[in-house]
Amino acid sequence: MPVDRLFVGRAEELARLGSLLDDARKGRPRLVLVEGPAGIGKTALVERFLAGAGPGAVLRAGGAKEEGLLAFGVLERLGPSVPRDLRSDQYLTAGAAFLETLGSAGDTTIVVVDDAHWADTPSLLALAFAFRRLRVERVLGVVLARDAFDPRLPQTLRRLFTGPGGHRLPLGGLAADELRRLSGGFGDAPLSPRAAARLREHTGGNPLHACDLFEQVPLTVLGNLEAPLPAPRSYALLVLARLAGCGEQTRRLVGAASVLGQASPLHRAARLANVGDPLHTLEEAVTAKLLQEQPTAREGPALEFPHPLVRAAVYRNLGPVQRAVLHERAAELAVDELEILRHRAHAAVGSDPRLAADLAACARRHVAAGHWTSGGALLAQAVRLAAGDGERARLTVEAVEALLFDGRVDAATALAGELPPATDPAARHFAAGHLAAVTGQVSVAAGLLQEAWELCDPESSRWLAARIAEQLAKLAARQTEGARAAGWAARALDLAGPGRGSDLLRFIQVTGLAMAGRWDEARALTRGLPDPAVAAVAELDALLGRGLLRVWSDDLAGALRDLAGVAVAGRDRSVSFRLLASALLGQAEYRLGRWDDALLHADTATSLAEDTGQIALVPMSALVSVQVMAARGEWEHASERLDAARRSVERTGSRSGFVHAASAEAHLAAARGDHERVLGALEPLLDLPSRDGTYEPGAIAWRGLLVEALTAGEEYARADDVLTGYETDGAARGRHSAQAAAARARGGLLAARRRPAEAEACFQSGLAHASLVDDPFARARLHLAYGAFLRRVGRRGAAVRRLREAETVFARLDARPYLERCVQELAACGHDRTAGDRGPLHQLTPREQAVARLAATGLTNRQIARELVLSVKTVEYHLGHVYAKLNVGSRTALASMLAGDGDGLPGAPFPRISG
Repeated sequence: MPVDRLFVGRAEELARLGSLLDDARKGRPRLVLVEGPAGIGKTALVERFLAGAGPGAVLRAGGAKEEGLLAFGVLERLGPSVPRDLRSDQYLTAGAAFLETLGSAGDTTIVVVDDAHWADTPSLLALAFAFRRLRVERVLGVVLARDAFDPRLPQTLRRLFTGPGGHRLPLGGLAADELRRLSGGFGDAPLSPRAAARLREHTGGNPLHACDLFEQVPLTVLGNLEAPLPAPRSYALLVLARLAGCGEQTRRLVGAASVLGQASPLHRAARLANVGDPLHTLEEAVTAKLLQEQPTAREGPALEFPHPLVRAAVYRNLGPVQRAVLHERAAELAVDELEILRHRAHAAVGSDPRLAADLAACARRHVAAGHWTSGGALLAQAVRLAAGDGERARLTVEAVEALLFDGRVDAATALAGELPPATDPAARHFAAGHLAAVTGQVSVAAGLLQEAWELCDPESSRWLAARIAEQLAKLAARQTEGARAAGWAARALDLAGPGRGSDLLRFIQVTGLAMAGRWDEARALTRGLPDPAVAAVAELDALLGRGLLRVWSDDLAGALRDLAGVAVAGRDRSVSFRLLASALLGQAEYRLGRWDDALLHADTATSLAEDTGQIALVPMSALVSVQVMAARGEWEHASERLDAARRSVERTGSRSGFVHAASAEAHLAAARGDHERVLGALEPLLDLPSRDGTYEPGAIAWRGLLVEALTAGEEYARADDVLTGYETDGAARGRHSAQAAAARARGGLLAARRRPAEAEACFQSGLAHASLVDDPFARARLHLAYGAFLRRVGRRGAAVRRLREAETVFARLDARPYLERCVQELAACGHDRTAGDRGPLHQLTPREQAVARLAATGLTNRQIARELVLSVKTVEYHLGHVYAKLNVGSRTALASMLAGDGDGLPGAPFPRISG
């Protein structure tokens, strides 16, 4: 029946969709979730909207319940740009490719994803990745699902619609007068108002149920208020009636197609159905609106069901015996291992130990290669088919672990709730403890995992003992207890044996030893490691540890090589590995003065942590973002990142998170000159029970900020006490950066106590240490402090030289609050600001600066888009603003301007980590 005849009401919803489309046409991309129960009219609403949407492209696909393991099935139907043969865990690469498709579209594009709750997870994750990065593209994304909080929707997609700026369009039942108008399309006269009101109460206004009744029951019967209303017929009856009117071969073809999935190559469906003339058979099915032809498939003509409900009706009508037979035959015809296993699993009845073992073996191979998405799905299938509670419990625990490594907290939570009653208590406590650890319930996780360890026998259950020890190592590291973390990591590695170990055990062992001051042991574990580009997969976590050791020991160039290489090579590792690699890379880039790169990687890590529910790791990356934004005077954005870090600490109780969040707050307060707030943020750190990670002088530089705040408040004795420990630790471990920061603080303290000769000696010592570390911002802050001191003792000429040194660096970094202090000090010296010109980039936003710097290296817009994980259209938008603000008309002119200004073009683009 035509859409216009069936569609009634929804005026407000259509108007809202129209408003969002208008925004998209103006270069303000919009995303909306149309939600409501099955049959409520989501698809009909969108069909009506699309019919009146006007010019533009429409990309459309829908999810299917039985295609959970068909990675990127939905995304491939949306656009041809998705690379072939991607693994299910490469959703970032797929998302970047789809983003490129959207950004290169010449007209407004409407992306429609129907039945998203049935779509394959990799497609949804890739779509979320692309949707999150839309900036100026003329794109309207319309996602249809039953419920925004359906656990089958990944958190990263859900947050796009439920978070700030998200758009949700919930659909309720039709009103009585709307049902009355709807009934007019099915008879000579519509229902009476009273009959329509009764039908509204009976059906809840569900259009599908109402239309089922209108199709099957005469309106005269429905209008008889004395007669009871029949139960609504299911949508399947309509489908099966059309199927029954087809020939036998068509019925076989449609049934076989329902077994293969929502879409399949025609030749495979025909072979499965044993149909000799597939084209004529397909034509009859298309005429009956049971199938649609898709002519551009890799394997020739393809067929697709017009709606998942059609497929579901046909599939369920096959009967259990026929379904099993077809699935068994489909498994014989398939060549892909995952597809073979999927069909075998659907054909299985009850437990099947052999199939469960095959699924588990395949899953373990996927997990060992870091393919957590497919590994978790296969293990979940194996759980259903396992024989005996013991094997089922073990497989469930393995599945929970794989899902958590993949960042799928919702799915892991649901599966953990299905552990058999007879599950080994140690395994049960481990699964619950791992889940609590990932979701940030640190104290709960610690109790559960410790109890699991006490209940586990390492001799008979080495696999479980290794996993428990691994999680205890991570918890100890999160609590900055370096020695304990290293001990548990070593135990886990020993229990796991060669060839098994998580992504981060060696990283935890190396950094734990370093936190505990056992640097010789830590370095020994990283000695002889190759460059990341040629490293084996098993060496990457140790290389990540070496990168962090180099950050702490001031070898920033070496750290950048290690961490950038690991970020690229580790794209297939777990979520937590990728998150840490990105966050640590941001730390190195921040200290090297590569602030735009640092922001990009820190924000990528924060986004990944929030999208996957691993909020305990948010403060680490938020610290880098706050440091850059605070130094640039971007107070609002810095406060947003700080709030995210605080929320994480409140929810998790992580000591490491607390230290990072406190340090972030102190950096923001210091940039604003708010010494009281610095004290409030940092003084609690003095009372922490563990000194390991908190007091490592090369890790989080907070004691220098605290001393300067105490000095400003004239608490000289307390400042001296904190500073003495800082100086001792820095000297003992040879941290030049820490000794430079301590010297700056000591110089300020001595100057406040009116001991100028000693103060100047400290500033000079600090400059000597700073010259050995490539940390331009820290060195510029030391010049600023020294220059301010010299002005106050009357040595204006010497002060100006120091202040000019600081001013040049602050201008290049666009560190506006610090630059303003330089200007004030220079003015007090009687000098106008001339030498410290801020350069052309100060006019640009951080994103425009990143685009300008890459454009100046000669990269094309498409290459820049891939580097920054943006669309080409967004790059064009930013580059247009760059040219207008800088009054240049070409890349050559832009490169000449930046080179002449000495803004420091990057020697090479920062590494892509999105794939």
